[in-house]
Amino acid sequence: MVKARTMTEGKEWKSILMFALPLMAGNALQQLYNTVDGIIVGNFVGDTALAAVGACSPLTMVFIALALGMSNGSAVVTGQYYGAKKLDEMRRTVSTSVILLLVLGAVFSVLGVIVARPMLSGLMKVSDPYIEYAVDYFSIYAIGLIFQFAYNIFAAVLRALGDSKATLYFLIISSITNTVLDLLFVVGFHWEVAGAAIATVISQALSAVCAAVYMTRKYEILRFKRSEFRFHKASALLTMRIAVPNTLTQAVVSCGNLALQRIINDFGAVYVGLMSGTTAGMRLESFILIPIFSFNAALAAFSSQNVGAGKMDRVKRGRNAGLVMGLICVATVAVITFVLRAPLVSLFGVGEEGLTYGMKYLLILCPSLPLFSLHMTTSGIMQGAGDAKFGAFMTLSSFVLRLIIAYVFAYTTSLEYLAVWISIPVGWLYNLAVCWGRYYSGAWKKKGIAHVKT
Repeated sequence: MVKARTMTEGKEWKSILMFALPLMAGNALQQLYNTVDGIIVGNFVGDTALAAVGACSPLTMVFIALALGMSNGSAVVTGQYYGAKKLDEMRRTVSTSVILLLVLGAVFSVLGVIVARPMLSGLMKVSDPYIEYAVDYFSIYAIGLIFQFAYNIFAAVLRALGDSKATLYFLIISSITNTVLDLLFVVGFHWEVAGAAIATVISQALSAVCAAVYMTRKYEILRFKRSEFRFHKASALLTMRIAVPNTLTQAVVSCGNLALQRIINDFGAVYVGLMSGTTAGMRLESFILIPIFSFNAALAAFSSQNVGAGKMDRVKRGRNAGLVMGLICVATVAVITFVLRAPLVSLFGVGEEGLTYGMKYLLILCPSLPLFSLHMTTSGIMQGAGDAKFGAFMTLSSFVLRLIIAYVFAYTTSLEYLAVWISIPVGWLYNLAVCWGRYYSGAWKKKGIAHVKT
């Protein structure tokens, strides 16, 4: 029997770093799905196709937010039970969460196909010449949502038990598969954006299968007999107490991103290259943010286990170590991206104007990254402690602020589309102030759930 890894002992910085590094590598590979799609589509199909794939990003993020919100809620409960050594409760949480996420994934796969055209053409105002490419891409992408939900819950359970290396192993396989199939379907078969979407769905399915096989074969504690693999109402309610606020928040934010993308779409009809340049910039942003999100996940796992074990002093030391390590990583990535912004944007095959807009996007993004890092490391601690409602309030209020700034300044001043980009660091600064205020108030320490009877 292989034992799950505990993060309640040893040097705090080492536990966090050893957990975060495989996450960084795994997240980098996962981001290759969209990035490789963008590079191949941009170079072999054209700027219009690249812009169409980019226009789908806010819509895909709505469903990704739902998968992440629910799976992360399960990870908090699972991690706290594991830290408290309440293994029966932990197993009930895992079986319930897996069943719930699989059902949700199936429902959203069907829903995604149905809403593709009305969402893209109506709400997001994607029009000719982008609309047909966008509908083709998202309709196929939506079919794979069930695999995306399955993968996220399996990965969340493994993270809760301290195993962050697992995702790296099977993401290597699926990322290579995605790249090979992209080249085959787009370049070889000339299936254009549909080929890129098909490659992504197949790769997502492979990730889910690898995660399920690894989880059940390596960890005896995660092997369920047929009679044990059941949906437990009490476990579901406890998990949803943590998951629902975060899930709804992320879903609302993702829907808000549709509104922000609509501004870019409006001005994209005036400024040629704006949409393709923004798409390239956002694809690069997904890589830039990998260290930040990895340390956030590492600190959430670290916090959940140690809060469950009642080791609050250890949580505080872990947070301080995470702040330093996160800043070092993000500063390094930000400087490299800033210096190499022109060749990096050029990788996506954008035209001269697209290159200009992509570089502008990175000029605004890179200097503000330390704000996001300082916020997310502290947020990870409170997330692991189960402080879900406050996290929901913070994220929603920040995004409302962003929407107001973006719409008011985009349509009433000469900033136009730049207002959308400028609203990003403003939102991060707000989050940092509110998050740190909550942390030093100590209110989050009372949100532990491992001792709640189920």
